[in-house]
Amino acid sequence: MDSKRLKICLINPKFEPSYWGLDYALPLYPGNKQCTMTTGALPHLAGLTPDHEVYLLDENVEKIDFKALRAFDIVGVTGMVVQRDRMKSILHRLGEMKIFTVVGGAYASVHEAFFDGLCDVIFSGEADETWPEFVAEFAAGRAYKKFYTQENRTIMTTLPKPRYDLLKVDRYASGSVQFSRGCPFQCEFCDIIVTFGRRPRTKEPERLLEELEDMRKVGFFSCFIVDDNFIGDKKAAKALLRLIIPWQQQHGYPLRLTTEASINLADDEELLNLMYQANFRSVFIGIETPRVASLNGTMKFQNTSGGSLVEKMERIRNAGLDINGGFIIGFDQDDITIMEEQFRFIQDNGILLAMVGMLVAVPKTPLFDRLELEGRLRLEDPNCNIIPKLMTSGELQQGYWDLLTRLYTPQAFLDRYFLVFRLPEFNRKRAEICVMANEGKNIPTLAYGLILLWNLFRALFKDGSLRSVGIIYVRYFFGRSVGYRNDIVGFAQYMNRCATHWHFYKFTREGVAGRLRLFNSG
Repeated sequence: MDSKRLKICLINPKFEPSYWGLDYALPLYPGNKQCTMTTGALPHLAGLTPDHEVYLLDENVEKIDFKALRAFDIVGVTGMVVQRDRMKSILHRLGEMKIFTVVGGAYASVHEAFFDGLCDVIFSGEADETWPEFVAEFAAGRAYKKFYTQENRTIMTTLPKPRYDLLKVDRYASGSVQFSRGCPFQCEFCDIIVTFGRRPRTKEPERLLEELEDMRKVGFFSCFIVDDNFIGDKKAAKALLRLIIPWQQQHGYPLRLTTEASINLADDEELLNLMYQANFRSVFIGIETPRVASLNGTMKFQNTSGGSLVEKMERIRNAGLDINGGFIIGFDQDDITIMEEQFRFIQDNGILLAMVGMLVAVPKTPLFDRLELEGRLRLEDPNCNIIPKLMTSGELQQGYWDLLTRLYTPQAFLDRYFLVFRLPEFNRKRAEICVMANEGKNIPTLAYGLILLWNLFRALFKDGSLRSVGIIYVRYFFGRSVGYRNDIVGFAQYMNRCATHWHFYKFTREGVAGRLRLFNSG
């Protein structure tokens, strides 16, 4: 039987207002565009099905036209934990329209039962082999399964290149690529090692460089390497960086890079230097908590060995990399005093983007299994599904909002900002890389900052916050930026950070008022 050329639409649902997207800041950016990061799943899946017509629909940058979806043979929906409710509503709508739907991705891989009755086919875990297998069966009119899961882990060197050309590039601030999967550590709460395993697997460095070149050609200027631990295989990471450095130099540093890594990055001076030379600007690190007992209790031993967290962060910043930190409250060793401990640690160490969440027990993780045995799960609450050990659930949630409120006052946020950008070695390195990349020497950079300034002024005026928030932005800029970088880059960067703060400030205010349905990303 001849195979049919299929029309496939792949959907990434919109995030709830949360840390995961700058929802409240989006209208501030020029053209209301270039405000979010691409999902890597959609172009990757398109690359796995080259013989079919694939349309990528990211609800974070465009609306879903449900009527238009009738024209597709298959509609696929993917998403993470924080997207699960929107995934469910989309699937309900598609089901009512009798549209053939498939589901996969991070949340489907840990909680398949959530999607019972909502779709025609479910993919659990890696789908690099099962997705093409299903599409081939469907196109040929052969019988297909209702549930697919790969027997073996994907060999990363066999993967085709993602289809970045199918993305609406002008609507994103950053692209995303994946170099590796898996993490060698054993954090109790983490679902990464459940889905991808503890043995890191990587693409060939030459292949990843080709993907970066594809991103450059389609118009991206920033890229997030979305590995859950970029340095899980340090040897492979260094081999890749040694290729990226001359490529960046040859093309005039076209891509600003960032990634996620474990804190032991600080222990490898060569790796830090290579990342800086390759134009990495920041790194997201799962710091989780300054409380050593909590780190040991959740088996995050990489954060407690080889010196203090403060010393390690200092070494990373001295290499020219900014640090965004993930933090969790609600571990078994946490009592209500952890809120003050977290606040002081974040403030004293200038962690500007502190992504704080309450502990979440993700299905299939060791934490979920343990708390289930102990009778300490409360699955009816999507924001706080655990029963803490040393405080009540109410105390945990109240402490969470109190902590966020304190962290994202304008004063606390800007204190952290200027603390870091006054560090001599960090500031020197940042200025040096801007010169190397020839940034801030042109009119577009100034225009970007001025547009943000105007849009932020209008947003604050409309909200009634000019006096309570806007005046603080102005006072800090003129009071704290003396001796800092009083140039185009410094101005545009400050406006960008004020816009970012406005998102966190409004998110926290809405959450405290009880107007957010799903707010805890875990």
